[in-house]
Amino acid sequence: MTKSKFIAVLLLTVFAVGYAGDAEAQFWKRKKHTHKSKSHKKKSVENTDEATNEEDLRADQDSNASHELTKKERKELKKKEKHERKEREKKEKREKEQKEKKEKKEKKEQAAKEKKVKSKKGGKKSRKSAATATREPVMVIRKWADIEYAPSQRKTHFRIDVLAPLFLDELVKNGYAVKDIPEKAVAGLNFYKGVQIAADSLKKANFDIDIFVHDVSSLFESTDMLVRKNMLDSSDLILGAVQAKDVPVLAAYAKAKQVNFISALSPADGGIKDNQYFTLLQPSLKSHCEWIAADLEKRYAGRKALMLYRTYLPADLNAYKYFTDDTANRKLFNPLLCNSLPKKENIAVMIDTSRVNTIVVSVLDNVYADSILRIFKRDFPNVRFEVYGMPSWGTMANIGKPGMYPNLSINVTQPFNFDPANPSVQYIDKVFKKEYGGRPQEMVYRGYETMFWYANMLMRHGTIFNKQYNDNEIAPFTHFEIAPQWDAAGNVLYMENKHIFVHKYESAGFNTNK
Repeated sequence: MTKSKFIAVLLLTVFAVGYAGDAEAQFWKRKKHTHKSKSHKKKSVENTDEATNEEDLRADQDSNASHELTKKERKELKKKEKHERKEREKKEKREKEQKEKKEKKEKKEQAAKEKKVKSKKGGKKSRKSAATATREPVMVIRKWADIEYAPSQRKTHFRIDVLAPLFLDELVKNGYAVKDIPEKAVAGLNFYKGVQIAADSLKKANFDIDIFVHDVSSLFESTDMLVRKNMLDSSDLILGAVQAKDVPVLAAYAKAKQVNFISALSPADGGIKDNQYFTLLQPSLKSHCEWIAADLEKRYAGRKALMLYRTYLPADLNAYKYFTDDTANRKLFNPLLCNSLPKKENIAVMIDTSRVNTIVVSVLDNVYADSILRIFKRDFPNVRFEVYGMPSWGTMANIGKPGMYPNLSINVTQPFNFDPANPSVQYIDKVFKKEYGGRPQEMVYRGYETMFWYANMLMRHGTIFNKQYNDNEIAPFTHFEIAPQWDAAGNVLYMENKHIFVHKYESAGFNTNK
């Protein structure tokens, strides 16, 4: 199909779909009272006889001057008394604080003495009691049954809203399809194509579902606009192939409306807490690191893996922390800081050339990770290495090339696996080639699987299907393992898919393990 035909089909398919108050203010005017001269003085001046001699007048003036001086002195005296009172209060406060500090110190010393005496008397029993007294509260792990959901609505007709960045405004210029599709639009468009293929399959199976597609890259259909204009109010399910920045808005909306929101693209949780209606379909980086640590402990018990890590990039630092924040996991690794590429002599003292060495590289940048792998290939050609990499390595340019890393077996965790022998994969390949030409990319399969599985969940269990998440046999490719995630106090955070595949790349190619 030509790009113009594709755009036409695309556009036809998309279902484009203060507070104020008055306040009164009252202003109270305070009258200024001026001190007037005593009436008897005014009268005395007015009735002064012209015959009054200069001596009497001078005496009267001296008397007034004396009166004014007395007022000034009173004012200064009052000010001085106020200052002295403040100083006295400050002094009393300091003395009180010093006294309390001293008493607190004495109590602490006395308690330490008593604890020491008790420890000597009680021996092991006292030490055990002290340990029990200072132990942190045990974390309470809640269960699915503890999570409260709104009643599930079972219907014969459902509405699903799909959100993806399609950049339709940039795909058509002056009524014509652009020659080259922008890279930023590729993932969203491929996800949409997969949704469309799934919608056709569901229609053939007599599913009564309306699917509304929203281009969130458009100003008029951004996530904020969709929420503000109540454009998702009739939705029974929201599927979002959106970026991490859009997740919090949609998750909050879903919780308020008691409708499920599925984040199908980003592995970031957006800091979501206390939201049982939000599902992270792509496992987080933390989940990948936890899986690797568990696999190391199971397969290489008693042996430490060399951990190469960076700290100056947030993503790499986070990965390193996910591996080592847990005390038990920390014992699995010998860390080697690699903010600059490690030298041969630094690695040599940390490996055993007589056996296979296990290595974990918590670096997400593919170019830098490739540079690290080349060091092991070049400097230790006769040593075998079992390497665990990050999920981002799946797109590394050289990782799948035969013979590229002859002495390395590289394990890359992935959230999805699309087996070419799978009947659903073959069906998608056939339809895609017919409709669009060429072979589908990963996001096509992900769009298909997300729409197909969740539409079936709606038809089987109604709008609130969360406690039936173990019904994953109908999913075309991935047997999703979606479970609640909890905080340290046992409160639910959100739902997350914990199912992870491992792609193993070796000199002869690669294979996939679950």
